Amino acid sequence: MSCQWQDKIVLFVDDELQPADQEEVSAHLSGCSECTAAVAEHLALKKAVRVAANRYSAPPDLHASIYRQLHPHARVSPWWKWGMSSVCALLLAALGYSLWPRSSGGDAMLAELVDQHVIALSSSNPVDVVSEDRHTVKPWFQGKLPFTFTPPEVAGTTYKLVGGKMVFVQHSPGAELLYTAGQHKISVFIFQEQGSSKRPARNSTFNIKNWSENGLGFYLVTDASDAEINQLVSMFRDANRS
Repeated sequence: MSCQWQDKIVLFVDDELQPADQEEVSAHLSGCSECTAAVAEHLALKKAVRVAANRYSAPPDLHASIYRQLHPHARVSPWWKWGMSSVCALLLAALGYSLWPRSSGGDAMLAELVDQHVIALSSSNPVDVVSEDRHTVKPWFQGKLPFTFTPPEVAGTTYKLVGGKMVFVQHSPGAELLYTAGQHKISVFIFQEQGSSKRPARNSTFNIKNWSENGLGFYLVTDASDAEINQLVSMFRDANRS
């Protein structure tokens, strides 16, 4: 990677930059395909580590056995047994990532959208612009995206706007708007419509909807039911009709 911004990419993905620097990197990514690809790779690696850590947990006896082979004369501390679990998980994650089949088209799009939604669910700062007012959130994206969109007015409904942030999926810049509906969180992603893009495949964990309106592609990811999100989908359609 030759771009001078490369040192900031990992910090950007991990949300460890100051807000002003985070915005600066976001603006840079909209015009740098090399850094955008690097962001996608780091997100994929984070996902692999997260999945491996959840799926694989070697027993303490295995940790002790490995340690004894490496240090035959050392006494095995119980703290070492548990410390080895994170090392094993990381090794499994790295192996799984290198062997994981690369998806394409709708499957890859789905995986990246779900990753972005999970990041929003787990982050203490899930959005870059925090506001319940669509007239604050929409102008924040101006100049950052090569297109415009209109968030619907949700006042008086069961939905609440949390805010929004820039995202990069399949090397394309887009917006992610975060909403709540009761105890559920809803991510609505907006991109320029790709004529050859595939509809994302179904996902067993999240409810995913996508539609096109006025040259834009909309993708909704949530764990809420159809009954809880259908009104929001209709409101987005109405707000963005030409």
